[in-house]
Amino acid sequence: MAGKKQLAITERQYAVLDLLWEHGPLTVREVLGHLAEGSEMPYTTVLGLLQGMEKAGLVAHGDDQPAHRYSPLLTRAEATGTLLGDFVRRFFRGSAERLVLGLVDAKHLTAEELKAIEERLKQPTEPAKPEPVRRKKP
Repeated sequence: MAGKKQLAITERQYAVLDLLWEHGPLTVREVLGHLAEGSEMPYTTVLGLLQGMEKAGLVAHGDDQPAHRYSPLLTRAEATGTLLGDFVRRFFRGSAERLVLGLVDAKHLTAEELKAIEERLKQPTEPAKPEPVRRKKP
């Protein structure tokens, strides 16, 4: 779509968003505590990451005292849908069928998984319930 802002999220940013979706608003120290398992990031690195994510419109912070709490500005479904749509457009010429066939050919998708997908496609779809989006006050 012309004029649509492209969403680009790094693996580290997605990990932080995942924490925020799972736990709700978190401080830098709380994010650091959750990321600490297998990670040796300093406080300033996590702070810089969150500040960059805020500039990119991925998160916003409230004015909680003494520490800011960061919240996601998009839902998991919005992020996943946008990233997958972009991936399919860029690498599979907009064809989800090409993506699925590529997964089958590369043996990343088993017959059982494909059957589960077929069953899911047969189910009536309900409109997604929008999750509340927390925006930073101007």
